[in-house]
Amino acid sequence: MMDDDDLYCDGCGEHFDTAFEMVDHHLEDGDEFDPYIVLPNGVKLLVGSLLRFLYEHAEQPEQIRQITQSTYVTLYAAESGSEVLDELIEEVVVGSEMLKFDSSLKKLLEESKPNEPDEGGA
Repeated sequence: MMDDDDLYCDGCGEHFDTAFEMVDHHLEDGDEFDPYIVLPNGVKLLVGSLLRFLYEHAEQPEQIRQITQSTYVTLYAAESGSEVLDELIEEVVVGSEMLKFDSSLKKLLEESKPNEPDEGGA
């Protein structure tokens, strides 16, 4: 496991909260690090994006369950040459985007709730 003391830049000494921040720091402006695995049918599984997603949603089991199952089914379809691969990938993308939308909406609604009781009421 990576220790917090390992998360710094040798060049400038800046410390980082996550390994993702550290790697991003070392990239040239505009560059992105998103390693991938090419599946048997030529589809790329974006491992870097998958790992970031898992890390960012570590406290949200529904998000983790969704992406884990979606990835598993996509791997199966790619391996078996399933003709429904495009359909599965579309479902994964739509499902993932809906979860993001739900999370964003929930956050927006929570932020818009007043912190104090309404003083204009009875």
